[in-house]
Amino acid sequence: MVLSDKTNSEMPKNYEYFVAGCAFDIAPTLVHIALLSYSETDAKPIPECMPFKGEWGENESVSFMEDPMHPLPCGIKIIYLSIIEQKFYLVNEPLPNKEIIKLWNQSNSSSDEFMFNKIIIGMCPYGGIAVWVSGYEKEVLISWIHGQEVPVGINQFLPENPTISLSELCNFYINNDPIVKQNLETNGLPPRDLFDNYMKQFTYRYLPLFEHWDEDEEKWQRYTEEEQETKPELDYIEEALYDGTHDKLHDGGLLTYHEAGKPKKLAVKWHIRNSEYTAYFWFEDEAIRAIFDKFYGIHPDTKTDFILHIDPLKNKYQLALYRYGMSEPRIIAEEAYQLIVFKNKFEHFRSENYNQPRGAWIW
Repeated sequence: MVLSDKTNSEMPKNYEYFVAGCAFDIAPTLVHIALLSYSETDAKPIPECMPFKGEWGENESVSFMEDPMHPLPCGIKIIYLSIIEQKFYLVNEPLPNKEIIKLWNQSNSSSDEFMFNKIIIGMCPYGGIAVWVSGYEKEVLISWIHGQEVPVGINQFLPENPTISLSELCNFYINNDPIVKQNLETNGLPPRDLFDNYMKQFTYRYLPLFEHWDEDEEKWQRYTEEEQETKPELDYIEEALYDGTHDKLHDGGLLTYHEAGKPKKLAVKWHIRNSEYTAYFWFEDEAIRAIFDKFYGIHPDTKTDFILHIDPLKNKYQLALYRYGMSEPRIIAEEAYQLIVFKNKFEHFRSENYNQPRGAWIW
């Protein structure tokens, strides 16, 4: 919340929020210096985690400051160690303060409280830094910044143990993390463009279409006028994306053209009279990256319909991408995602390849 409206127009407002850090689970990081600046003379540290790793875009460390009231940041300075590379990177850049303030001053859909309550800093190999503003209902990517490799002496980074080598330090964390170790042994270092690909933005909207699937002609048929009373009605769509963002606002924004990353998880809720349905989709990482890259090519700003064809009576669900000028939508192969559908809170359908753990749909 806002502490007060300063009478001096040059004094920024204070807001209540906390700061967190994160890194990919296959690419943990350690921080040497990490500061968010609020003015030329005021800065606060990003809290440490030993090491940072986990879900991209989710807070893995939380700052509990004596005074949680601060202006929103206008810059970031961070030096961190990419453990799997054994390299340090520096980012010292301004942040779009006016954009952050504008977003922060928006209220959520259910109350007068602010939509956001934390700022998350993501660190990844090859110097990539992401900055998000985040709340339960929505997380927005503010900046995706590339830093530069810098030399840092081990006596500076770890003065309490200056005799250990950088290689020994990194190998300690790698060998004590089965996920990291196995991924390195199997795949080696990630491709340099992998993390840029995760953060790449595309222009699309979700277009749910409730229609009948004609098995004989293998095509979709619209509901007739006589069938309108039994036609499903959309309630909302929720998403979590590979760029670390999510949207659970239910404000119709996902049904309009907007810039966003590639989908990681979708929840689609609808009803037929008194029966409630929810479909949950999980998209395979490599498959959805390849599908989006091939479809959009060098034009990620092309307005695209992400079609969700749904026939719950025949348990037919088909996803496709379509842009103006195409003769027909490009079907997304069923192997690219997993699906489970609930009717009135009981399982109604699952795809043959479904293997998510119990409760994975709660997010």
